[in-house]
This record gives sequence, C-alpha cells and structure tokens, in this order.
Amino acid sequence: MNRPLLLESPRVVVPVVAGIGNALMAQPMVRQLKRNLPGARITIAARTKAMAAVFDRMVEVDACVVMDSGALGMARSMVRLQLSARPDICLIPFPSNRWQYMALALASGARFRVMHRYSTGAIRALGCVPALRLPAVRGLHDVVQNLYLLRLLGVEPDIDDAPRFVVTEQDRCRAAQILAFAGIAAHVRFIAIHPGSARTILAEAKRWPLEMYARLVCLLASAGRGPMVVLEGPDEDGMAHTIACMTGGIARAVRLRGPLGEAAAVLERARLYVGSDSGLAHLAAAVGTPPVTLFGPADPDRVCPFGYRRLVVQAPDKRCSPCFMYPWEATSPRIRCDSPDCVRRITPESVLETIETAERLFCRQVRSV
Repeated sequence: MNRPLLLESPRVVVPVVAGIGNALMAQPMVRQLKRNLPGARITIAARTKAMAAVFDRMVEVDACVVMDSGALGMARSMVRLQLSARPDICLIPFPSNRWQYMALALASGARFRVMHRYSTGAIRALGCVPALRLPAVRGLHDVVQNLYLLRLLGVEPDIDDAPRFVVTEQDRCRAAQILAFAGIAAHVRFIAIHPGSARTILAEAKRWPLEMYARLVCLLASAGRGPMVVLEGPDEDGMAHTIACMTGGIARAVRLRGPLGEAAAVLERARLYVGSDSGLAHLAAAVGTPPVTLFGPADPDRVCPFGYRRLVVQAPDKRCSPCFMYPWEATSPRIRCDSPDCVRRITPESVLETIETAERLFCRQVRSV
C-alpha cells in the first residue's frame, strides 16, 4: 500500500472504541496530526458519548460522531461516514490487534488504513489485510505508540505531549453542586477515591477489595488526611455507599451519572486521585490531579496515567504480573492467570506511602501556579 504523504488536506477518520482511558491516550496523536497537517479534516468515530466527549472540546477535531451500538451497528456507522465524510485515511489507535478494527477500517472505505503490526494475529485479527502498519513495540506507553503512528504520515511527533481535558465553567458549577450535596464546601480540596472500573474481562481482576479501601480511608483519617470522597460511576452501583457505611461516614459518597465534563470538574477539585486502573484515573491526570493507581494484571508501563508512573502501586514480588495477554499474545482480551490475586495483595500501608509521594507532588504543583 502506497504512503499517503502527498495528501496536503487529507480527510481522516479515527475510530475510538476501547474506553475513556484509551480515548485520552489517543488524544495527543490527534492534536499533533492537526498541528502538522493543518489542512486535515479529522472526524472521530466514538463508541460512546463519554469517549466522544474526550474529543468534542478539541479545536483540532472537525467532527465527532457516536457510532451505533454493537459490532454491526459500528460497521453501519462507518459506512455512513464513508458516504458523508469520504475519508482518505482511517487512523486506528493502539492497541488494534482484533478483527473488529480491520472491519471498521474496511467499512470506512478509506484509501489508506494506518495501524500497528503485531507478532500474533495475522489470520485471526486480519493482519494479512493490506494496510500501512508500524511495528508495535513492547515497553512503550500507549500514548507514545499512538504518536509513533504519525511517522507513517510524514510527521515526527513530540512524545512528551500529554492528554488534556478542557473543563468549562458550566462543568465546574455542576461539580460544585454535586460536591456541596455531599457536604464538601467550595474551597475544600479532598482526596478522590475510585474503587470501580468498567465492565470488562479485566474489571474484577482490577478491583481492590472494598474492605481494603475502607481500611485505607481509616488510615488516612487517622493521619489527618481528609476529607475524602468516594466516586461511583454508572458501572459501580453501591460501591461508594458501601465504603461510606464501612467507614462510619468518614468518606462521602458521590455518584457520577452526568456528562464526562462533570466528572472531570469533580476530579479537578480534588488534590489527588486514589483508585483502580480506570478511565477516571486518566481523566484525573488530564485535568492536572495526581493519580495514585492500583495495578494488577495490566501493564502500568503501557497504560498508567501518562507521566505518573511513579504513583503506580503494585503487589510486591508478583513476578507473573502483568498477565494481560492482549495485544501481544492474544487477539482478544485475555488474562493468563485463572484467578489473578495480584491486586488483592496490595496493602493499604503501601498505598498510603504512595499517597504521601502524591501529596508532595500536589503541593509542588500548587506552589508553581
């Protein structure tokens, strides 16, 4: 397949389907594509409204559409984009070692398909279909993997460019109402605790037990580190209330049910984030709140909030971690361990130690403003 280097004003479609965290990790790639090819018309095809919200506020994005649900629905949406936007390039973010990504690229009708190449999946993930492919490299963060794709378009990327989420005053007003309802005054900086994660094969393996969060809340309270707010997303009904009850109300429960901007504004008000490897951890980093993230089967070198590797907490001496096999050894989400217990072996004391590091980082950020 020839390279699309002669296109001065390419029409580019970027399918984003893997989650809020993956959407944020693709954002610098989109931003730098427009910066280096200002004539490009960029369309984001997102699986959900929340993923679309990551790009809706970017001046670099010309259009953002939410695809229909299900594999067939997403394919139909890409066909509609083919008829309306007539893309020249389908740019597929990392990781893309599943046949569904190639199906979306083919449905887009784009003349050039730009994605990564993997050591497995030539048949099952349709890796044999012609495309411009850059070898995926172990040990690189997903943000950097995405940025390196731009080299296939003649762009040399800035690999220090971090995801950013723009918070509006409307978002902040709504967040102030949500927090006030939970008893958090407007001037108060709190610790945001998020015990949940999305409903995926990794979800249960990612989640630290609720009783551990309760113990951590009590340790923080004993150390005078309050106030604390436990955040609960749509996939985590009851978690925040349970922890609040287990701690005798020391931690306040806040349910996030509105647009992503509201969650971003709540996280912007926090002095730090503590919780699971999830989209909210990436969102916290994107609004400047240091995230302390607890990792189990997933690889923090790949998917920790960009720039915050030192705030990752893992179980000690767990040599089999990370054991998430996709995209290097599998073409669908799989975990090597039958019953991964690595995240359960993290102690509240080790999390508290990392929180102390994050608090010092927050203080330095405040002084520098």
